[in-house]
Amino acid sequence: MAYQFFDHTGDVGVALAGRTLDELFASAAQAFSDTMTPLEGVEPRRPEELDVAAPELDLLLVDFLSELLYRFDTRGWLTRDAQVEVRESDGGWALRGTLIGERHDSARHPVKVLIKAVTYHGLEIKQDERGLWSANLVFDI
Repeated sequence: MAYQFFDHTGDVGVALAGRTLDELFASAAQAFSDTMTPLEGVEPRRPEELDVAAPELDLLLVDFLSELLYRFDTRGWLTRDAQVEVRESDGGWALRGTLIGERHDSARHPVKVLIKAVTYHGLEIKQDERGLWSANLVFDI
């Protein structure tokens, strides 16, 4: 799993990579938490289940990350790792999985920036000729 941040005026850009779609989406979850606080400080204390569906793959990524934002905003949830399965389903896409992490603790999780929204700006998911997946996305901060 891999991700790398890139400069984006007034926002945070993330380039994601994975050998599979499952790895790509798990990297997105880690990048999401790492945008707000150093990921190494988030402990894998408990699991949380989730299911997300969308008509298009790129919309699934936005909806998945928007669900993480909702969980952070309402319960302070930070994801350390994600074990997900992404698959085509009924003419669209579905994700089922487990988030592993913990609640935000201001004493242990210093805030770098807060994410306000997951944007569609520059959103792109693609598979290369070797079968590897990559994506670019932008977090509104």
